[in-house]
Amino acid sequence: MAFFPCIHFADAKTLYFMGVSTGQRNKKLHDLMRQNIHFAQERERFFYLLMEMVAVSSERGIRMVIENPYNSSGMTYLENNFIRPTIIDKNRMLRGDYYVKPTGYWFINCDPTDGFTEQKDKKQKSIMGVKSRAPSGQCNTERSLISPDYARNFICDFILGKEQVNTQLSLF
Repeated sequence: MAFFPCIHFADAKTLYFMGVSTGQRNKKLHDLMRQNIHFAQERERFFYLLMEMVAVSSERGIRMVIENPYNSSGMTYLENNFIRPTIIDKNRMLRGDYYVKPTGYWFINCDPTDGFTEQKDKKQKSIMGVKSRAPSGQCNTERSLISPDYARNFICDFILGKEQVNTQLSLF
């Protein structure tokens, strides 16, 4: 499950709260603080729902995988306030995505299988190069999507433990 709008927990939001992100630099302090109050309340609500969802799943034995940005910089909200992810995929392009985008995966009541389907056939896209039509402080849909190839490779590598035919061979 992709967990809520990723922008609320990503390191970009920390820069946003600090007033140093591109869309915030020229804002008056009172406007910045009022907008930050709104986003802080949203993030608190989403974080509470995440913790409640994990608690209920854990109590009832429901298997779940949660996905959210995670870059080990110490700047993301979940790095500082939540349990460590089971897996951190530091470069999603190696499994067929368009972005490097470090991503954390939390496996609840299940363990990941161990596989690696290498697929490096995509031209890298830059998150900063995506033309945003989203309101300031929100994430563009295009940069949030996982490619179908990456999704298939992730499911085969970590959930089904299924080796795929006709994939790139790796020495690792």
